Amino acid sequence: MRVTRQFSIPKRPGEANEDRALSSVAPGILAVSDGASVSFDPGTWAQILVEHFTADQNVTVEWLTSAANEYRAKYDRENMEWMLQAAFDRGSFATLLGIATTPDQRSIKVTAVGDSLCVVADSQQLVASIPLLDPSDFEKSPTLLSTSYAENQVWTDETLDDCKRDIDIAGLSDPKVLLMTDAIGKWLLEDRDDRLNVLLGLNSEEEFSQFVELERTEQRMRRDDSTLVILERARELPADH
Repeated sequence: MRVTRQFSIPKRPGEANEDRALSSVAPGILAVSDGASVSFDPGTWAQILVEHFTADQNVTVEWLTSAANEYRAKYDRENMEWMLQAAFDRGSFATLLGIATTPDQRSIKVTAVGDSLCVVADSQQLVASIPLLDPSDFEKSPTLLSTSYAENQVWTDETLDDCKRDIDIAGLSDPKVLLMTDAIGKWLLEDRDDRLNVLLGLNSEEEFSQFVELERTEQRMRRDDSTLVILERARELPADH
């Protein structure tokens, strides 16, 4: 699988976009992270998470601790004002949605923590939706990855393994994988067949921006940082296939 389209816009023009998306040098590996805007510098935390995933797809407690250590090392807590210290201590929070395609392109491993959404489609039909299936699922507060060691106690290697799924795409004639942050994910699942075709029809950043702003204005989509990445099967398999 290869990235063919990647778009992202902030909740409002001129505001910081806390979403991050990153592809690995190796084909078929991609991560998206949605930093929680109420937390301390969430964009930096989201960036560290996508960098760690594209380097190492085996998300474990050790992996998470290493990412949190890297984040915390960027700041001089002792020289912060006390209000910033309190915010820093509460931690930063973000989703993590990562995929890794097998070299033969017959399956993908999805790691999904939080409410960013991975959709697998074939011939413009939705085949799988991970980790959420219903738009009402987005009304619940997701458990996120944190820079706070205390907040991360909820995670064990076993609970992180529960966030991983293998999806067989060998039998799909024209598979596409769509990764999106929660505002677009909820919008899609509210009318999945028609709206999937809308997303697959977007071909430029301008088209994406116009689409998102229209849906926000018509109150069909929540105003939030919005990211969409579309991957399609590479036309040529690796030489050793």
